[in-house]
This record gives sequence, structure tokens and C-alpha cells, in this order.
Amino acid sequence: MARTASVAEQILLTPTSSSSQSAEASRLTHTECLYAVIDVAADSTTAYNGPALLFGVYVNTVLSAHTLPITDASTTVVTIPASAAAGSIYTFPGIRFETSLIVNPNDSATGNITVAYRPI
Repeated sequence: MARTASVAEQILLTPTSSSSQSAEASRLTHTECLYAVIDVAADSTTAYNGPALLFGVYVNTVLSAHTLPITDASTTVVTIPASAAAGSIYTFPGIRFETSLIVNPNDSATGNITVAYRPI
């Protein structure tokens, strides 16, 4: 059985204009990341302890009536809205977290999210 070409091979083997090559290179860079499933009721949770790029947050279980800050050490970088519905997706172009990627909810917060990131 023949092997299917990887995304990188498809990009390299497909003749394109230079503007298309930039778009394809961007697609190639964003094809893979790691994830952390986080129970928001567990209070502050470190998704990754080190520099990372944040690509998105998916809400698995509806969030309580508390905003959900995502911090780089102690600095809030992004905030997911309170009461975000299950199935909500928040995507980012690759926000750089210099120190650590921490989900830091209110102590009474509930819900469950998946954080998509890539260590750098």
C-alpha cells in the first residue's frame, strides 16, 4: 500500500506562487501542538512550565459565572469569558508565553477546558 505524503511533502511538491508559499509555510507551522485538559475547579493549574505558544482553548464543560484568566507567571495574558458554553472555541495565532502557561480561575470556578499549546 502506498504511503500518503505528509503535509510538508505536499507543500514542497506542489508548484505555487511566492505568496501561496507563505500561506503554505504558515499552515505547515501550525499543524501540530500539545494539549492539556484542565478541570477548572482544581484552581490554579500549570498547563506547561516553560516558554510556550498558545494556539487555542476549547470549552469541554460549560464554565461557571467566573472569567477564566490564562497567565504567564502572574501576568494575565488572555481571559476566557464567564459562563462560556460547552463547545466554544477560542483560537489564537500563537501567543508567546515567556515563563509558563497557567490557567488561574477563581477558587469557586467550575468547568473543563482543553488548552492547545506548543513548547518553544
